[in-house]
Amino acid sequence: MTEVPKPEAVDAGGVTISDTVVTKIVHEALKGIEGIAALGGGSGGVLSSLMGDKGSSGVCVDVRDESVDIDVSIAVLYGANVPTVAEKCRAAVKDQVESITGLRVRAVNILVTDVQFPEETPA
Repeated sequence: MTEVPKPEAVDAGGVTISDTVVTKIVHEALKGIEGIAALGGGSGGVLSSLMGDKGSSGVCVDVRDESVDIDVSIAVLYGANVPTVAEKCRAAVKDQVESITGLRVRAVNILVTDVQFPEETPA
């Protein structure tokens, strides 16, 4: 039996990952991180973004070539250690975005815009 040579692979296209996809991954990565009161900050009830709203509240993504820069705005719960919460956010976002998309995360910038006291936290 004669083996037929296979044609060489042709670069037939590429994959583009949109900012929206990365934003949704960021939202998912931040769920369950203790100390986050809301994405986007403020006590105006943006807790919905952590409860399943897939909007872009509190997340700004810039995908360029094979890398991405991510800015996240959060409100923290009163009493939470802000540097610890921010580092947990940074690590979770970097890990999830890189493992799911294959993009290199150049930076995850965390902006803490508010602190929420227990009586301010939406029920």
